[in-house]
Amino acid sequence: MREHVGITCVFLLILLILSMILAIGIGPVSIPFQTVWQVVLHRLTGIGDVEDIRMSTQNIVWHLRTPRVLMGAMVGAALTLSGVAMQSFTKNPLASPYVLGVSSGATFGASLAIVTGALSFLGAYSVQGGAFIGAMAAILIVYYMAKSGKEVAPIKLVLVGTAISAMFTAFSNFLIYKAPDDSKIREVTFWTLGSVASAQWEELLPLFVVLIPGFLCLYALSTSMNALLMGESSAVTLGININLVRKITVFLSAALTGTAVAVTGSIGFVGLVIPHIVRSMVGADHRKVIPISTLLGAIFLVWVDVGARMLDQPSEIPIGIITSMLGAPVFLWMIRVRKYSFGKS
Repeated sequence: MREHVGITCVFLLILLILSMILAIGIGPVSIPFQTVWQVVLHRLTGIGDVEDIRMSTQNIVWHLRTPRVLMGAMVGAALTLSGVAMQSFTKNPLASPYVLGVSSGATFGASLAIVTGALSFLGAYSVQGGAFIGAMAAILIVYYMAKSGKEVAPIKLVLVGTAISAMFTAFSNFLIYKAPDDSKIREVTFWTLGSVASAQWEELLPLFVVLIPGFLCLYALSTSMNALLMGESSAVTLGININLVRKITVFLSAALTGTAVAVTGSIGFVGLVIPHIVRSMVGADHRKVIPISTLLGAIFLVWVDVGARMLDQPSEIPIGIITSMLGAPVFLWMIRVRKYSFGKS
């Protein structure tokens, strides 16, 4: 796999497309692969005849499951990409997309919108708006507090992020404690566990707008990120503007995580475990790690969502529970059995 990254990426892309088509057909109402393909192809291109397919089936495929599966894939890709960036920036194998307090800030913003009705002028998007504002507020506070002159030290960023995360968590818990009724508490709790069940087409655009440029920018910085792994002095010798690379990396990581958390809630371990798995297979070269991690993260969350809707029918398990149940043992296994060490090729 180390020598055939291009082939691996093509294989993973094909696997992702097949996974999404299969995932659209799986649910309480099972829909054959061919039917899903016909409906999706017709909706996207106008090709094919779907008159013999019931309208209710077409609605399930196109209006309910397709945006849900696409959101799962994009959120998985965004969180994984953010995890790669944060681990590279901090040179810390335990760094995740939430290390900067982004998740806690988003949770506070969403809790504020749910419990108090703030941002009600946004209508149906008040919770997502509150979550995004909270996430961006958290990263701005963390970045400002960690800044020393013109430089931002990675270790200081992590420490400040931990403190800000604890602060926003306390604020969220206070709001839950003061919630006027149990329904608000249940809504906040369900949101914090993460879910793509309520995905809608219009919610995909912000993810797409952030994910594609974020991927391209981080891939363009992959050589600089490789140099940073060798040490700051080596990077400076190679003519790399360390501060600029760090600023771009932090901003993109926060934007990717904030956008993902705003639409799905907190989904843990994706951005922590997937980059580790990929590095153990292809080494630490970010030219390989970034594309493979992005595709693998998307595939992973697509199938986790399938499990979320199938394991406890007719109810659904919040997706964040399943990612933590799967991610924690895998991460411990990699550390214990594989003797994995961050940054080694």
